Amino acid sequence: MSTGAWTLPSLGGVCALVGEGLRPLFDCEIVWRGDRIVEIEANSNGRLQDVEHIVLPSFINAHTHIGDSLAKEAYIGLGLEEAVDPHKGLKTKIISTASKNDLVKAMRSVLEQCVSLGVTHLIDFREGGLEGLSLGREASQGLDIDLLLLGRLATPPSKGRILENQGFTDFELEELHKVCEKGNGLGISGANEYSDKMLTQIREIVRGQNKLLAVHCLESHETRGRLKGVLGRDEFQRCFNMLRPDVFVHMTDATPQEISYAFNMGVVVSCPRSNAALGNGFPPLTQILNGGGGLGTDNVMVNSPDMFREMEFAYKCLVGTTRKPFQRVEEVLKSATVNLRPRLGLKPIEVDAEADFMVLNVRELRPFWNLHSLVVNRAQRENIEQVVRKGRKLYEKPVCV
Repeated sequence: MSTGAWTLPSLGGVCALVGEGLRPLFDCEIVWRGDRIVEIEANSNGRLQDVEHIVLPSFINAHTHIGDSLAKEAYIGLGLEEAVDPHKGLKTKIISTASKNDLVKAMRSVLEQCVSLGVTHLIDFREGGLEGLSLGREASQGLDIDLLLLGRLATPPSKGRILENQGFTDFELEELHKVCEKGNGLGISGANEYSDKMLTQIREIVRGQNKLLAVHCLESHETRGRLKGVLGRDEFQRCFNMLRPDVFVHMTDATPQEISYAFNMGVVVSCPRSNAALGNGFPPLTQILNGGGGLGTDNVMVNSPDMFREMEFAYKCLVGTTRKPFQRVEEVLKSATVNLRPRLGLKPIEVDAEADFMVLNVRELRPFWNLHSLVVNRAQRENIEQVVRKGRKLYEKPVCV
C-alpha cells in the first residue's frame, strides 16, 4: 500500500469515510479509473492515532442564494423581510440596480471559493427569471462544479392577486415553463408569495417536466399564519397540500409532526447560521438530522458558503439549545456530504461510485479522539489538500515556498 507522494488516480495511506454511514477505514488505499472508484482496500491494523489524512465525500451545499453575493453584510440590523423580501427587501433593491457584469463577477468569485472549500455541488435558488438563469450559467462557465439552478419568475405576483386567489397570467405561465425547462426546476420563495391556484400551477409545471421543486417554508414564526385568515390554511399546510415540494428549506418554526410530514413527502434542508443571523431562531435540528436532512449556507449576503462553519455552528447550537449532549456528531457530517446524494443520482465513497471527494491533512490537529467530530468542529479550509470531482483534481492547496 502506497504511503509516499500521491499520484492520481490513487490515494494511499489515508483514512477514508466510506458508505452512507461514513464508516472510517484506516490506512486505506482508494483507486479510481476515469471518473469511477474501482477499489478500496483497508489495512485491518490501521489505528485512529496514526491518521494524518482523511478522505471524505465532497460537500453538497443544499441551499444557497449566490445572486446576493454583491450585498455581503448588508443585512446587519435588518430582519427577514427587510433583508430578503422578494418585493421590497434590500437584497432585491441591490440586485435590481447592479450591472450584469458585476453580478456575474460576484457569483463566480463565490463559486471559485466553494471549490476551495470542498463544495462540488450547490442547489441554488436563482432569482431573476430566465435572465437570472443565464447569469448563473455564465458565472459557472469553465468551473467543474455542479450548480443546480432552481429558478422563479422575474417579477413576483402582486399581493392583491394573491389575496384574491388569482392564477398566473398566460405570460407568467409561459415564463415559468421556460424557467423550469432551462434550469433544474423551480425554487419558490415561500407559499405566502403565491395564491393557492398559483401553487397548484407551479406543482403541475415542475411535475410535468420531472424537475426539482423546492420552497422556503416556516422560516420564521411570523410567516406561518400570515395568510391563514384570508386563505384558510397556514404556510405549511399550503406548501404540503398545494405545492407538494421535493425540498422543504428551513422549517425553523416547524412542529415535530410537520417535520415528519415533510420527510414523508421529500427532504428538509436547514440553514442554521442564516436563521440565527436574521433573528428567526434555530431549527429543530435533532429531528431533521435523524430524518436524513441536508445542510445549506443560504444567502451569501448573510453567510460565507463555508460548510465547515455551518457544521460547527449547527452542532454546537444544537447541543446548546437542547441542553442535551448529542453524541452522533456523524449525523451533522452526513447532512453536509451524503444525505442528499441519492436525490442527485450520486453515491457515497464506495466501489463504482463517482470519484468525488476531498482530502484533509489533519496532521497538525492530532491527537484527537473522535474522527467525525474533528471534521465537524475543527477542520477548515486550510486543511484541504485536494478536491477531486469525477476523478479529476479540481483544487490543490498551494505549496508555500
